[in-house]
Amino acid sequence: MTEVVQGLDAIADRYDGFVFDQYGVLHDGNHLYPNVVAVLRGLRERGKPALVLTNSGRGAGYNLRRLSGLGLHENLIDHVVTSGDVAKYHLLPRTIQDVGPNCYCIASDDSERRDLFLSVDGLIEADSPDQCDFVYLSGMAAGLAETWQSDLLPALLAANVPLLCSNPDYVAPGKAGLTTSPGTIAKAYRDGGGTVELVGKPYPLIYDLVRTRLDGMKCRNPLFIGDSYDHDIVGAHNAGFDALLVLSGIHREFFEDHDIKQTAVDELIKGGPPPTWISRTL
Repeated sequence: MTEVVQGLDAIADRYDGFVFDQYGVLHDGNHLYPNVVAVLRGLRERGKPALVLTNSGRGAGYNLRRLSGLGLHENLIDHVVTSGDVAKYHLLPRTIQDVGPNCYCIASDDSERRDLFLSVDGLIEADSPDQCDFVYLSGMAAGLAETWQSDLLPALLAANVPLLCSNPDYVAPGKAGLTTSPGTIAKAYRDGGGTVELVGKPYPLIYDLVRTRLDGMKCRNPLFIGDSYDHDIVGAHNAGFDALLVLSGIHREFFEDHDIKQTAVDELIKGGPPPTWISRTL
């Protein structure tokens, strides 16, 4: 049965480690949430490890630098695990072997694209979907949220090649509200008959890798914290972990001026696995 709590501090003593989602839990894409630094400092003072687990197409180093630039000192985070790193080092080599090396990459920007082709041995950049063996979708370039349905999706469907998506999120917090994330494009391609493989939360591989990190730090009873029911809460539940749903991110509007428990049942859970805990803020 889900319990509503007033922040992570109310339950922190029950767990020996913490795995945080990034967007919607630690920051909104532009600023840290107000109490994030205090929460992580409190965990550090208690000797409890803190990891970040994010559906980001970029690597751990980039994400750690981003958090540091927002004001979160790197010594408050023990590890960062990204879906982008999992794809690059675990799935892309297999994809090259299975379907071929020619990859059409859809990334946030040119630096992310360059990093991909420098990081993966044997990967060859294709100029368009109809010239590739597979599509790799890791981020949303500027303007793509407005044009993917009219331009990108028809090109993908015409090419009819496998698509590997390293960011399964459907939406993300943005300056003007929620913005489209790569998972929405991947879902539309699959709905249109395309072959899609997703890596990241809530899919098992990324949890296996996080479990290895936790075991290395002797964390036997971690708590996973996220703002997305479909990705953070369902993923943690399927992997056998307790989870805290924080209402500061993509579900915030559902819960404004509404009862938390009833709204969670009506709007999110709908017969699925319930979060262990719910809190309005971290």
